[in-house]
Amino acid sequence: MPRAKAVPTLESVTAQAAQLSRTERLELISILQAMDEAEAAQQKPDKQTRKQIALERKGIRGGRGSFEDKYINGYGPYRYLRYWYGKTHKSVYLGRVKPSQIGEPTEE
Repeated sequence: MPRAKAVPTLESVTAQAAQLSRTERLELISILQAMDEAEAAQQKPDKQTRKQIALERKGIRGGRGSFEDKYINGYGPYRYLRYWYGKTHKSVYLGRVKPSQIGEPTEE
């Protein structure tokens, strides 16, 4: 029987992040900001909240992220986090979309 994967804790993730270089930590911050913004965008906030989110966006290292679900060779969907880091558009593979997430609004 396959062994269950241990769920990472905040403490273990923080300890691992402490081992990263400053540049890698800054990119990790951008990834986390983008993930937070993408999740918030899926909740369809009202007009005033959307305006406030737009005004609070960070500078050149700010998040500006979204989720994108893709089918590859007919398989999937697979979720990616798309975000801007500086002037570069990057992506992070987040894994296969769970059945409970199918139907959530995403950018395709």
